[in-house]
Amino acid sequence: MKSISVAPMSRRNLREFAYHFRRACGMEDKLYFPIVHFIEWILPQLGVEYEIVPVKELGNAYGVTHTGMRVMKIREDVYERAVQGNPRDRFTLCHELGHFLLHSPERVNFARGEVPAYMRPEWQANVFAGELMAPYNLVYNMNPQEIADRCGMSLTAAQIQYQEYHKAM
Repeated sequence: MKSISVAPMSRRNLREFAYHFRRACGMEDKLYFPIVHFIEWILPQLGVEYEIVPVKELGNAYGVTHTGMRVMKIREDVYERAVQGNPRDRFTLCHELGHFLLHSPERVNFARGEVPAYMRPEWQANVFAGELMAPYNLVYNMNPQEIADRCGMSLTAAQIQYQEYHKAM
């Protein structure tokens, strides 16, 4: 069985990466990351095209990022709900941004057998999305419901962030 592998990154590395990314965007002290505006206004300035595509084109995939071609495809229904502030779909857009920022073609490999989580592109993109939406330095003292409400993320994603932030305590 072939698996996809990427350069290893721990949750801590991804947290720091998300923090520095937010800081570069001038968003280090803002709770709500404006992912839709970022995709519409900033992504093209970085030389990345985004395409809103019909559901039938992507099927079960909510979005697909082709880093080598510098294109992010987002399913039409996902994008429309993200524009309306739907937490799940906002997470999807942050996840796809994570793929673009983290998984350039030279960092992606094929592996035989099981790949540890910290080397899986989907795990890394999920962690990045969570850290981008709910940065530790702003939410560590909030409960999951507060994180969800103030950061525009689902309660499930907020609970995961909360649990990760409180493991060491």
